[in-house]
Amino acid sequence: DTGIRPYAVFRQGLGRDFYGQILNTLENAGGYTRRQPGEPVEAGQRNYYVYLYDWRLDNMAAVDGLHELIERIREAYGDPGLRVDVLAHSNGGLLARYYARYGTRDHLDGDPVTPSFTGAGAIRRLLMVGTPNLGSMQPVLSHVRGEEMGLRKIPAEVVATISGAPQLMPHPAIPWLVDVHGQVIDRDVFALDTWREFRWSIFDPKVRERTLRRKGGGKAARRHLAILEVYLERHMLRGRRFLELLAHSTDSRDIRPYVFGGDCDDTVARLVVEEIRGRHVAREHETALAGPVPGIDYRRLIHDPGDAVVTRSSLLGDFDQPLRQGFAPIPSMPLAHSVLLCEQHQFLTGNATFQNNLLHTLFSLGVKERVWG
Repeated sequence: DTGIRPYAVFRQGLGRDFYGQILNTLENAGGYTRRQPGEPVEAGQRNYYVYLYDWRLDNMAAVDGLHELIERIREAYGDPGLRVDVLAHSNGGLLARYYARYGTRDHLDGDPVTPSFTGAGAIRRLLMVGTPNLGSMQPVLSHVRGEEMGLRKIPAEVVATISGAPQLMPHPAIPWLVDVHGQVIDRDVFALDTWREFRWSIFDPKVRERTLRRKGGGKAARRHLAILEVYLERHMLRGRRFLELLAHSTDSRDIRPYVFGGDCDDTVARLVVEEIRGRHVAREHETALAGPVPGIDYRRLIHDPGDAVVTRSSLLGDFDQPLRQGFAPIPSMPLAHSVLLCEQHQFLTGNATFQNNLLHTLFSLGVKERVWG
């Protein structure tokens, strides 16, 4: 237990204002009133609802919660066919896109399916802020070396238990590893054998030693590690499926989102794997390389333009670089509109230019109610 609660970072937390500024803008400049599900609504009033979910869990649990909230809003308005407008930050955009395409059906296990667009009829407009539509390297890094949150750190063995994290990893067709010569290392990010081969995450000897020690050693501790491997493999397989389903080809019934995000910052898109004394070390910074090869621009090799967490190509759902061998082109995500800013991921919602564009978009669409996710 890291002591970090999933809802503690909603408005303000970890020394940062996450959503406080955008909520204040909606209320003060936009004239919106925050409502709770079940509260009576008044005709002609601009209302908004906040959807909180546990980001540590499988995304399907959050998709179910989004559906439940929309149904309660419909009840409040006395209109079972009401279509709401969804403003979603980061992973919230993926939840809304899955819901629009597949409703609440969990298709992350089993045979391939095509979109049914079951939930599309419930969403009038989808506005996404910093959403990694083709995944992000951030959860990969978290599995490799843990994740710092404020003054606390979530160790890799705890990250491995977060079922939703692999559902944010890069699409399986996208190269994510290169060697010191700049050549792609063709490995599947969702395959447990990849992590075992490179001895990362729960296969890192230091992580295993630490876990065994904390569990008291012996047979029970080794069994705990074996269980971790089973669950991590399941999480990885569901993560792969989630990204594939979101990248499935679409048609006119799908929601065309309005996309807002950053593209001015170096954003990790690939890791350089360097062999040090028989160990495979993942480098996310060019300055960390122990034996760089002369003539290779590692900064450009590692980074793509983005918001320091989500690359521009992932934000726009349009990957035009070479894919891993054997993969067909990823269909581009159809957009209604896009706005690119010079801002980092965690500060996007507080960016004045974003807020100005958001209010303009909302008012031009005649929005009366929306969901913040």
